[in-house]
Amino acid sequence: MTEHQPVILTADEIRIIEARAHELRAQAMAEALRVVGRSLSAAFHKISTLLHRPRAA
Repeated sequence: MTEHQPVILTADEIRIIEARAHELRAQAMAEALRVVGRSLSAAFHKISTLLHRPRAA
């Protein structure tokens, strides 16, 4: 016997694994979009702050 035996999965087990993978990808994509949104918001805020800063006399 070898140390690593192949695991035989049923069709239901494969569907469960695929559903979990889909869920994890969706969570990762949502988090990535949140990070991009926060970054864009911060950049716009910085630009806005620079443009609305009172000028020195």
